[in-house]
Amino acid sequence: MAKIRKSKIYWKPSNSHHLASYKLYWAVGGNVNYDSEHADVGLRREIILPDDVPSFPFVDGDIEIGITAVTDRGSESDMVKMSASFNFALPEAPSEIESQDMEDFFFSGPADTSPIDSEIQEPEQEEWPKEKSDSDWR
Repeated sequence: MAKIRKSKIYWKPSNSHHLASYKLYWAVGGNVNYDSEHADVGLRREIILPDDVPSFPFVDGDIEIGITAVTDRGSESDMVKMSASFNFALPEAPSEIESQDMEDFFFSGPADTSPIDSEIQEPEQEEWPKEKSDSDWR
């Protein structure tokens, strides 16, 4: 299963006495409205996208999001909107993974030790040049 970087969105609660739930609306590219794709998110005030909304689109780009409060009789509040850039597109997976046995290997150390127990020999480092004095630059 692929791994997607998630996004959290959250909002301040409605003060309605008859609040039953919130609705999340979205429109890819903008212009979210009451006819846009949507999902009921219950009484939560924050959600993790795309995990908490299975129908949310897996796109790479700008999406306008709207939140409404819904009463127990189904009336909806004005929509609070925001636009954000999401990157839920998955990269293409690599293909044709293989392994190959290697016949020879070399290590530096006594013959009675394994390569894991041996010390890795660092290449010799060149000395850094001395700092130049003011007279060297003239």
